[in-house]
Amino acid sequence: MQDSLPMESVPYSLPSYLSPSSIGTFNQCPMRYKYAKLDKIPEPSTEPQILGSFVHEILEDLFKLDASERTEPNARKIAKGLWNDKWAEEYHDLIKKDSSENEFRWKAWWCVENYFAMEDPTAFEAEGIEAKMDGDINGVPIYGIIDRWSLSEDNKLIISDYKTGKKPRKQYEWEKKMQISIYCILLEKETGLSIDRGELLYLKSGSFARYDISDDMKEAVTKEITETWNQLKVSCESGEFETRTGPLCNWCNYQKICPAWRK
Repeated sequence: MQDSLPMESVPYSLPSYLSPSSIGTFNQCPMRYKYAKLDKIPEPSTEPQILGSFVHEILEDLFKLDASERTEPNARKIAKGLWNDKWAEEYHDLIKKDSSENEFRWKAWWCVENYFAMEDPTAFEAEGIEAKMDGDINGVPIYGIIDRWSLSEDNKLIISDYKTGKKPRKQYEWEKKMQISIYCILLEKETGLSIDRGELLYLKSGSFARYDISDDMKEAVTKEITETWNQLKVSCESGEFETRTGPLCNWCNYQKICPAWRK
């Protein structure tokens, strides 16, 4: 099927900011970005998304405790409390299909257990958790949330991001590196310190992806952000958003209304 442009061309106002995920969405398919971020057509929540949010909140609350109290038994108490107070209702409201609640909770706890096998949260202090970063990179407004940043053993700042999905193959790592690089740049501006390390904790598999974020990498990411913002400006002014078809279309919630798939 040939890629195509939407039939209607209505100008849009620029969004107030970009985020690492929205940059990825626009570069993957501008039309999908339009539907999600400008038209604000809601996408149904998925079990993996809810799982990720649940696990993130468990670890966030774990790091609110004193270091000596960040133990597996206390994490289990946190998980049980969050489930009873919030996530049981969220889960049943958002997951419409038949799904095993016990299996979902087991998957979440598997991620938490793997976390404790990966590092000892009693051995260090987090300098920031769920840190909301609101700044600009080369004049482009950027917003993001850093799961955690802390001091490494050699007294350097390191950014940590939790992932509950699969670890991507190396050829698909760019988006993850870009996310960490964006956080490094924003946090550097916030703290005035040089930050050149980031890590992704893949909790499902219990594995790390660690990156040294060089000045060249930061420069490449800054260039991509600027190019994306400029392309978005053109699309918003013209109202024309390109559709990019490919294998990922099969997982897109907007396929039924996408002009590239109209019969």
